[in-house]
This record gives sequence, C-alpha cells and structure tokens, in this order.
Amino acid sequence: MSTYEGGGCKASVTCSDGVKREYNDWNVCYVGGRQFFTDPAIGDFSITWTDGGRGLGSPILQVKSVKDWSEWDVSSLSSDYIKEKDYNARPETNLCYRVNAYDSHFNYDYICGVPKVGSKGAGIQADKPVNDRGYAPGWCGMHVVQHQKPNPATDRYRFDITLKDHNGKAIGEVLGAVADKPIEVFSKLPYVFILTGGNVDSDAVLFDYAGQHWGSNDQGHHCDFGAYDNGARQGDCGFSCD
Repeated sequence: MSTYEGGGCKASVTCSDGVKREYNDWNVCYVGGRQFFTDPAIGDFSITWTDGGRGLGSPILQVKSVKDWSEWDVSSLSSDYIKEKDYNARPETNLCYRVNAYDSHFNYDYICGVPKVGSKGAGIQADKPVNDRGYAPGWCGMHVVQHQKPNPATDRYRFDITLKDHNGKAIGEVLGAVADKPIEVFSKLPYVFILTGGNVDSDAVLFDYAGQHWGSNDQGHHCDFGAYDNGARQGDCGFSCD
C-alpha cells in the first residue's frame, strides 16, 4: 500500500506464486477514508490512511478473515529495511515493512504479510468462511481426553470429546461419555462423529466420520496422543470435513 505527495493511493496483493493484483481505484483517498477491496486470495480487506501531517500516511489495514476485521496499525508494525522492493531481503521479525524512508515528496510505501483465507502464516490465522451449517469446512480437528478405568475388571473408559472446524472453533462436544458402546458426537457437521474405545490402556482409540476410519496412532490423520498422566491421557487428530 502506498501514497504519493499526500494522495495517489495505491494497493496491491502479490501471492507467493508471483501473481499480482493491483487496486488503484480509490474513491476515499484522504485522511480517515476507509477503502474496501475484495481479493481472491486474502478475501475482503480495507485500508484507512490516518495521518495527514506530512503527506498521507500511518495506514490501518483490516482483513475480514483475520480476527473479524481487527486493526493492524501498519506504522507501528513496520521497520525500514531497504529502498527497493526486494522481498527476499526483508527481516523475518515484522508483519509489515516500510519500503522507502520519508522523503520530500511525502511518499509512504508499506508491505504487510497476510495469509490466504483458510491458512496460517507468521502466527496469524486467516479464518475460512463459515457455511450455512455454521462451521468452516476443510480440515477439522478433534481433541480427546481418555479417562482410565477405576476398576479395570468391570468398568469402561470414559471420554471427553471436542470437535473443531477448520478455523479451530469448537462445533460439538460430549463430556464424560462411557464407552460401553460406540460414542456418537452430534455437532454442526453434517454427519455423526463416532468414537470407539478399546479394551485395555494400550489399545488404539478408533474414530469414524463420513466414510473415514482411523485410529489414535494414525499419522495420516496427524494424531498425537500422549501417555497416561494422573488417570487420563489426551490426544488430537484431524479429518476431512468438507
């Protein structure tokens, strides 16, 4: 995003594959004017220039998919680094960078790293849109707590199960369910999630969802289950939830 001599507002989005889209058609290129755009990679975003003291500067960047339009104070997040747009030369400690230092033409030019919708980057989650069922489809997750049997000879395992959508938001949960039969978890997902407990502590926990079948030791579903501690063990897996 850039301005020239107190005006000339411009913006562009350049993806990692080199594809660049320019957004130079502004109708609010002035202090306090919030210009909205829609980009196929990062979704809806806006830029507001807030300082007119020495040209048009101090932009506020807002991206709908990042914490629902949370404000990025670009000047505070930036550091001068080079005089040309050499993307490979920038340091890795800032979300935004000032390309050119202030000059007599009141030029301001900034670059910010924004993840594509539904992805993560630099510790930032760009949320994927929620569908009409109320969840973000894609790659969902589950967190499980398996409680050991009080009496291994007669009791069954109990489970706490939390389902999360692509954005990591909880969309279904059961607590303290006894695994005397397969446990069904109803959620915002279109199909029922099913957990089947084992017979002994070393048995894998089994999962089923929409034709997918896997166990707690399945690396294809990125499962990570720890050892028992204070009578319980915890683990996480992922699964497709389009």
